[in-house]
Amino acid sequence: MSRTGWLAGVLAIAVAAAATAVVLAGQRQEEPARAEPPTRPNLVLVVLEAEGGPFAAVVGSTGQRRHGAIVVPTELSVLLPGQGDGTVGEALGLEPRQAATTIANLLGVWVDHHVTIPGSGLAALVDRVGGIDVGGSRLNGRAVLTFLEESGEGGASAFALVLGGLLAAAPGWEQEDLAAADSAPEVVEALTASAGADVRVLPSEEVAEGIFRVGPQEVRAVVVEAFGGPDREVVPVIVLNGSGEPGIGELVAERIVPGGFRIVVNENASAFDHEETLVVVGSADDVALGDRVRDLLGVGSVSVSVSSGIAPVTIVVGRDFGG
Repeated sequence: MSRTGWLAGVLAIAVAAAATAVVLAGQRQEEPARAEPPTRPNLVLVVLEAEGGPFAAVVGSTGQRRHGAIVVPTELSVLLPGQGDGTVGEALGLEPRQAATTIANLLGVWVDHHVTIPGSGLAALVDRVGGIDVGGSRLNGRAVLTFLEESGEGGASAFALVLGGLLAAAPGWEQEDLAAADSAPEVVEALTASAGADVRVLPSEEVAEGIFRVGPQEVRAVVVEAFGGPDREVVPVIVLNGSGEPGIGELVAERIVPGGFRIVVNENASAFDHEETLVVVGSADDVALGDRVRDLLGVGSVSVSVSSGIAPVTIVVGRDFGG
């Protein structure tokens, strides 16, 4: 069989496996809860810089029941807090912390750290453990890079196979393996603890030509399957910059995403003269949500107004918010 034919077969198996994982995730409420003990929250955005990429995955623990990994397709449309609309691929071109915050906002769970691994570093890791299993074949470092380079539109599934093989091999991660990490000890800890973890691919649907999206329920299901939770509805929030400070949406995301909120709209307010931050809810029934947001921000007041029809909470960020 030619290399191209083998690659197509491997990716077909990967896509089928990913679809099965999503179906099983949708049935999770019918299955008994798994009894793994809680773990310390420590999620890492892992970005592989290689031909055919970049490739991105979130690896580690949400503090629920187990370690896991989620590969995030780069073509997915996302909100870049403080930046506007874009794709995961565009987010990966930002500063690493901004990229991690964008992926956290997408997943609805906080991503604590970030690391970049070059293709040469991945190949060295693979060779150090004598090769890894990818789609039923044992590949060395050079073959792994070729596999990823030729993956084309199946890049996310290909990376999931490679990441799964690497985590299964437990290469004995060292700080020297990481080209750029915000906290090398924490990243090494998360990667080491995730040895043998299941790898999921975040599903995407082409809703218009070249525009790929994933729904909140699909995200929730994959988070539960990968990490054991949190199994919660993430509350959508609109953020309006009323202070004029650039990038305020990213600072707001850092405060509210860990609390179970997701920014779905991030725009400027009609004026930049807001001294006090306002947390506006569309119904008296949502005042408790507004109080939660205000407490996470540490400033502001809550009021009830006409619903936006998009999200139950709108934050008009004032000059009292210091990030």
